Amino acid sequence: MAHTVLGIDLGSYSVKVAELVAGFRQTQLTGMFELRLLPRHDEESDLDQRLRTLEQLISDEKLIAEMAATALCDNTSFRLLPLPFSDPKKIEQVLGFELESQVMDDLDSLVVDSVIAKPSATGSVVLAVSAPKQDVRALIAGLSQHGCEPRLVGAPALALAALRGQAFSDAEPIALVDFGHRHTQLCVVHQGAVRFARTIGRGGEALTRLFAEKLQLPFEVAEQIKHETSLEQMTPQASLLLEAYKPLLRELRQTLAAYSEEGDEAPTRMLISGGTAQQSGFAELIGQKLEVSVERLDLASAEVLSPTCRENGNNLAQVASSAVGLALAVAQPMPQVNLRRGELSYRSDYSFLRGKAKHLAVAAALLLVFGALDAVASLRTLKKQEAALEARLRNETVELFGEPRLDGKAISEELRKGPHGGVPPLPELTAFDILDELSKNVPAPDKGKLDVRTLEIKPKQLSLDGYAESAQQVDDLIEALKWKESAKTGVKCFKDIQKGKVSTITVPPTGDNPKGDKPSEMKQFGLTISHTCL
Repeated sequence: MAHTVLGIDLGSYSVKVAELVAGFRQTQLTGMFELRLLPRHDEESDLDQRLRTLEQLISDEKLIAEMAATALCDNTSFRLLPLPFSDPKKIEQVLGFELESQVMDDLDSLVVDSVIAKPSATGSVVLAVSAPKQDVRALIAGLSQHGCEPRLVGAPALALAALRGQAFSDAEPIALVDFGHRHTQLCVVHQGAVRFARTIGRGGEALTRLFAEKLQLPFEVAEQIKHETSLEQMTPQASLLLEAYKPLLRELRQTLAAYSEEGDEAPTRMLISGGTAQQSGFAELIGQKLEVSVERLDLASAEVLSPTCRENGNNLAQVASSAVGLALAVAQPMPQVNLRRGELSYRSDYSFLRGKAKHLAVAAALLLVFGALDAVASLRTLKKQEAALEARLRNETVELFGEPRLDGKAISEELRKGPHGGVPPLPELTAFDILDELSKNVPAPDKGKLDVRTLEIKPKQLSLDGYAESAQQVDDLIEALKWKESAKTGVKCFKDIQKGKVSTITVPPTGDNPKGDKPSEMKQFGLTISHTCL
């Protein structure tokens, strides 16, 4: 049964939602939506403002959240921990102790999860993610009030990794960078693992403020000029904007250098997304300053796109890429952390089943109807088989007893009594069994040539004739066929064996001659055997 997954990115500039329909055989991205944050109410927190915007977006687009996934946008930290093992259970047991000396906060106040960044023969390097427990709890409670309780609360820097196989192939190290409004999220993916991740506390808002200070303009006016300025043209505004970008570029260069210092291969490509990345000339600027090939993240060729979503274009793919990654992380196995752990773990409720109660009731009723029809059809078939067997039994008992009988147990008991019960006995052997017994008891070929020419098996009597090399060989055959109780040899149901006349004949050199291709003298004999085999 298909279900709808919403990937929710509660950004500081806008709220983005990716709608994914996950079925048994197919998963499709059916929509990407964005809504600029609504004006803040008095004394309203950042989270409340974002949740109110999310509620408006869900209402406008008529979205249904059967499952949801989101990420904690603020206060997440990343650390690489070398461990002497790679067993996930062991990693979970020691993760807190390893982080205790590296975090300032009390460990009990944090939620911690991890992914294996680099397995090896001697151990592994683990990417550990921690966040304040109260922030995760508040996010879960807020989304639950709006009918979007998340099954997964991830880290935004890792959300882009879930686009592996859709927007990129990680045969080579790839840096994924999302330039958000207040934060820049970076992760390095290689060979199916997230090797490195970091949240940089600088984004488009900080760039606009620096730009506004240099131009001495209000923030809103500077932001509009920034969006309209192309970095490819050497205008005064572009020059000032390049100066504003320097702190962010320095942070990115230092981050990539820190990754390379761990002994890993430096990324050869960088895929960028986010609102800031849409500025004309931005990708070229990043590539030039960081000396790396830079491309905008593109979902146009992703297999997960539905036909409708593909026809409507890919204009939101850059902005909603984190939301798409979060939705995919729920529907498909991807490298991702989940901060819903311990007391914050997701506990299944069946609200999504209640929404499909009518469909489930119809399906259950159809199953009952089909089950009843199958039972009726099977009963009719059995009754036909019963009638055929009863007719056959009636015919057989008339032939055997002279009258029809239908009691199977009584018939079996009477047949077992044999002649004493007034009915023919059950045969000990079939004709094939008699032939097999004869073959077993015929003297071995090394004791002389013996050729049975004809064999006739009748009830109570068996007759055969053939050729032998000597009269003694005929006597040996009779002795071998007689039942000897002490030795348990011979044929048990043979009662009396009568030997006919033994005569000497000349056998011509034909295929019937057991002695070969020359005329020879043989003894022709016949046996009549009384038996109770049949």
